[in-house]
Amino acid sequence: MTRLSDAAFGASGKKLAELSDDELQQERSRRHGGRLPSDQKPTWKRVRQYLANLELSPGATWPEIERAYKRLRERYSPEKHEGHPERHEAAQELNRSLMNAYGALRDYFRQEQ
Repeated sequence: MTRLSDAAFGASGKKLAELSDDELQQERSRRHGGRLPSDQKPTWKRVRQYLANLELSPGATWPEIERAYKRLRERYSPEKHEGHPERHEAAQELNRSLMNAYGALRDYFRQEQ
């Protein structure tokens, strides 16, 4: 199992410890996305952003989304960084972003059925 500190992080492919403050902020911003109210269908642009948050391309299937979500939640688990406050906070934010993206995509796919 790859530890978060050893894994390639986001689009830059750097390890978490190698990211500058600006790169970490960019990654947080890239992954940040709020959930929409359940009665409001997300736009395609929003869906593409949620897929990007899960490191998937447009056209991903629901099983691919589930696998990516589980893989990224494991990779960016805050428990792995309890001794490093900044990394722990970043991992918590990334986990929230992943949960928001997954939840919005789940709602989107339910509406499509």
